[in-house]
Amino acid sequence: MMQNYDPLNDGVEVKIFSPTKIDDNSYYYGEWTIDKKNRHGRGIQIYENNSKYVGQWANDMPNGLGKLEENNGNYYEGTWVNGQANGKGKIIQNGSVYEGEFKNDKQNGRGREEWRDGAVYEGYYKDGLKSGEGKFTWGEGSCYIGNFENNNINGQGIYLFADKRKYEGEWKDNKMDGHGKFEWPDGKVYEGEYKMDKKEGYGEFKWPDGRIYKGNWKNGKQHGDGEFYNPKKQQWKKGQWENGKRILWYD
Repeated sequence: MMQNYDPLNDGVEVKIFSPTKIDDNSYYYGEWTIDKKNRHGRGIQIYENNSKYVGQWANDMPNGLGKLEENNGNYYEGTWVNGQANGKGKIIQNGSVYEGEFKNDKQNGRGREEWRDGAVYEGYYKDGLKSGEGKFTWGEGSCYIGNFENNNINGQGIYLFADKRKYEGEWKDNKMDGHGKFEWPDGKVYEGEYKMDKKEGYGEFKWPDGRIYKGNWKNGKQHGDGEFYNPKKQQWKKGQWENGKRILWYD
């Protein structure tokens, strides 16, 4: 198995010794420095819990290319620096598959992750969490393209629903929050303010038949002062709304 990895060719003279028990009750078989003080070169280490590392070593630690396979089938294969995943690699863990960049044993930089339910994320990570620009596609077909922070949708982004609805605007902790534009496949359009996934504050709603509402919203409904445009009369009227219902005209 260790022959699958190239020799280090770093000028250090090495020698293969018989399987050796390490202090933590694991066993190592492979190349050592001539004085057998440091594991160096290519080797296999089987740990007390039956996890196994196969690959390159330097300075008595995994360094270079190698694969660590846990006793439950999870594994990381890629680049190591001083015993930690650093650089490009692949990890399979609890059914998810990630390929991309690592730093200090965590996903850092650009990568792609796929889950059993068909969900896929492509984008940037920081300290093991989705952070920065990315694209997340759910198994049922919905898709988000935009900014992430600490594994949550945060900042500017576009959400394309499986039923063809579309939202483009600001997000906070996975919810529409701030200014945004929501479009329906039948032609309805809302543009304005959101709070916690609901229309809140000033916004404009347009219907496919030409009707328009401009005014205040609360908890997802027209609430407060507003203006309504009637396309049949080609007329604007000011009025007051409460919980989605007009209660009076000012004119």
